[in-house]
Amino acid sequence: MTAPDSPPPSPPAAGRRGWFRRRRRSLVAAIVIVGLVGAVVYVRAFAPVSARAYRVESGEVVQQAFGRGTIESDREAQLGFDLVGRVSEVLVDEGDRVSLGQELARLQPDQARADLRTATSGVAAARTSLQRLAAEERKAHTMFDAAEREERRSHELLVKGAIAQHELDIAQDALRIARADLDRVLAQRVEATRSVDVAQGGATQREVTVLRATLLAPFDGLVTRRLREPGDTVAVGTTVLRVVDTDRVFVNAWIDETVLADVHEGQPAQIVRPGSATVPGIVKRVGWEADRQTHELLVEVTPSASLGRVAIGQRADVWITTQTKAAVVRVPAEFLQRDADGTFCDVDRDGRIAVARVQVGLVGRDVVEITRGLQPGDTVLAPTKLGGTLAEGRRWKAP
Repeated sequence: MTAPDSPPPSPPAAGRRGWFRRRRRSLVAAIVIVGLVGAVVYVRAFAPVSARAYRVESGEVVQQAFGRGTIESDREAQLGFDLVGRVSEVLVDEGDRVSLGQELARLQPDQARADLRTATSGVAAARTSLQRLAAEERKAHTMFDAAEREERRSHELLVKGAIAQHELDIAQDALRIARADLDRVLAQRVEATRSVDVAQGGATQREVTVLRATLLAPFDGLVTRRLREPGDTVAVGTTVLRVVDTDRVFVNAWIDETVLADVHEGQPAQIVRPGSATVPGIVKRVGWEADRQTHELLVEVTPSASLGRVAIGQRADVWITTQTKAAVVRVPAEFLQRDADGTFCDVDRDGRIAVARVQVGLVGRDVVEITRGLQPGDTVLAPTKLGGTLAEGRRWKAP
C-alpha cells in the first residue's frame, strides 16, 4: 500500500542559522540607518540649539559719526633758497629735530663773500674820501675867514684914506673866491656823504645775500624730507628740506555728507590709530565743500592730549560724538536682525526661541537703543556661527 501524503519536512536548524547569517549585514545596516535618521531628526527638530545670549539692560547709547583721515601739522614749511647756486652743505638729515634760527643748509659762499668784500672796500674808500673832504672843508673855512677879515680891514683903511680903492677891490675878489671854494668843498662833502650811504647800502645788501645763502629753520620742528644733497644746483624756490611742527598736529578726516547736520565745531571726538591707544579730541573745523565724487567733506579734529610718536600723513580714524542718551533700553547691534517685515530679535520665552519685533532709536557704535519690543531683563539670542539662524520654537542652550 501507498503511504498517505505527509507535510514537507521543516528546514533543519542549520539552514535557519545560515539564512540569518546571510541577512545579518543587511539588518545591521538597516538598524544603523534608522538610528542615524532618528538622530538627525532629533537634532534638527527636537535637540536644543546652541545660541549666544545677552540680558537686556538700561544704559547709555552714544551716536557717533565716523571719519577716516590722516595726521597733518598746523605748521609746515618747504624750505629753499631764494638764490641760484650750488649747495655746499646740508647740515641736517631726515628725522632730525631743529630749533628756530638753526642753520640747515648752505650755498657755495665764494662769489657772495667776494661781492661783500668789494662792497666793504667801497665803503672804506668812500669814508676815506669823506675824511679828506673834511680836511679841505676846514682849510676852505680858514681861507674864507682870512679873506673876510682882510676885506673888513681894507674897507676900514679905505675910509681912513690909507689905501686906494683897487686894494679894497682885490680884497673883495679874494673873499668871493674863498666863499666859492668853500661852497665847492661843502658840495663835495655832501656828495661824498651820499656815496658813503650808497656804498653802505650795497655792503648791507651783500651781507643779506651772504645770509640768504644760509638756510635757517623758521620754527622748532622736525625734518621730514631731505630733497637735495651737496653739489646739487638749485634755482630760486627749489625745495631743499621739508620741516614740520610735530607738536601742533591735527587729524584731517573725511566724513559722509549725510551726517553734516549732526556735526559741528566743539563736539568731542576720539582719535584711533592702528596699534596705538585712543586719544580724545575736539572738532575744530567742519568743511564747507564736499567732494563731488565721494560726497564726503573734511573735518578737522584737534587732539586734547599728546598723540605721542606720530608720522605726518599717518592714517587716523575719528569717531565724533553727535548725540547721547542715558538710561535707555539697549542691546548690542550684533543681536539685531532684519527681514522684509522690519527689525527683530530672537528672544528667550520659557527656554524656547521666539521672535520679538522691535523699534530702533539711537544707533551707537556698538549698542542700539530699543524704544519698543524689549524690556530690561529680557534675554536676546544670536547664533553662535556667523550667518546662522535660530528656528522659532526650538529650545536653546548656551555654547
